[in-house]
Amino acid sequence: MLGKKLSGNNEKQEENSKIRKNISIQLFSNSFGEDEIQAIRPVFESRWTGMGNETKMLEKELGEKWDCPRTLVVNCCTAALFMSMKILGIRQGDEVIIPSIHFIGAVNAIFDAGAKPVFADVDIRTLNILPEEIERLRTENTKAVMVLHYGGHPCDMDEIMEIAKKYNLYVIEDNANSPFSTYKGKYCGTIGDVGCTSFESTKIMCMGDGGAITLKTDELYKKAIEYRYFGLKHKGQSGIDSFKEGAQKWWEIELNCLSNRYVTCDILSAIGRVQLKKADKFIKRRKEIWDTYQKGLSELEWLETPPEPSAGTTSSYYFYWIKAKNGKRDKLAKHLVENGVYCTFRYYPLHLIKRYNSDAQLPNSELLNETVLDIPLHQNLSEGDMAKILYIIKRFK
Repeated sequence: MLGKKLSGNNEKQEENSKIRKNISIQLFSNSFGEDEIQAIRPVFESRWTGMGNETKMLEKELGEKWDCPRTLVVNCCTAALFMSMKILGIRQGDEVIIPSIHFIGAVNAIFDAGAKPVFADVDIRTLNILPEEIERLRTENTKAVMVLHYGGHPCDMDEIMEIAKKYNLYVIEDNANSPFSTYKGKYCGTIGDVGCTSFESTKIMCMGDGGAITLKTDELYKKAIEYRYFGLKHKGQSGIDSFKEGAQKWWEIELNCLSNRYVTCDILSAIGRVQLKKADKFIKRRKEIWDTYQKGLSELEWLETPPEPSAGTTSSYYFYWIKAKNGKRDKLAKHLVENGVYCTFRYYPLHLIKRYNSDAQLPNSELLNETVLDIPLHQNLSEGDMAKILYIIKRFK
């Protein structure tokens, strides 16, 4: 009996291996070239590869792009989310409302702070948090709400900020999907109290790994500087910085708080500076692909295409999500993968993860979990790639 079971497992593994090798169109891609290689050469030649001038310049350039001078570069978006809990003083006994369609790193940050995540349902079309859920779920222990701009489409920030002001709640924007999305003239990530952005390998602007945190006030910015580097006083500076400022004993240390190390390095920041210059071009291409999908799939009765960005907003076009009707999603996913096109559903509802021990019942999130599929959307897709993807979907029955 055990032999048969092992044999069956081996056959399944072999089948999965063949499928993986057959995948020719990936869900994500990045665009590195000679410009990025040339950018890191001076960093290597300097013999200093830690956080330095390249990182400072990237922070300045991001701040100018986003019109947010209180911008810090960190080692990843998840680090920024963990930092946000500390900066806002979220601790044991507090509650943070978070949409169930969200990344695990976000809810892990809440648990790490000792707080309780309260899972909210999302809009059935945009997959963004429903503002009325904040009203429904808020208690006297609610300290903050964390939002995700799903796929790059901004949430209804006016209503969210109005509710937050009414109940004195902090707003944390998980900006990983929406680094260059705008809401009524403001960049996402700069509207709430804290914004957390990702530049890791699957993101639009890619540093290999990395992220940024944006802060609404000088007070929060000061705390972020300290929490980014162990809690060191005096802007988290090094001994060399203290020496340059004339300190007599530059090796002495004072801490304002206890924290981790969330800094990045100049190798990645040098890459980020080049990528930032290309970001608008990447977004333009992604929108062209989005438009091609919208036109090519709109006539399929068994499939629902995503909505366009709301009036007064622009999208980063990070995901393109389709909704398969009549229980066809899983078969469609297998059909695409077997024909060389990778797809998935992001993000698996948090309230369904057993480790989080939630008893929430969120009908929209649960329905989306059974019907939605993200298909490839990145600037490296060719016309032939798009034609293949559309052909494969259209001949699915």
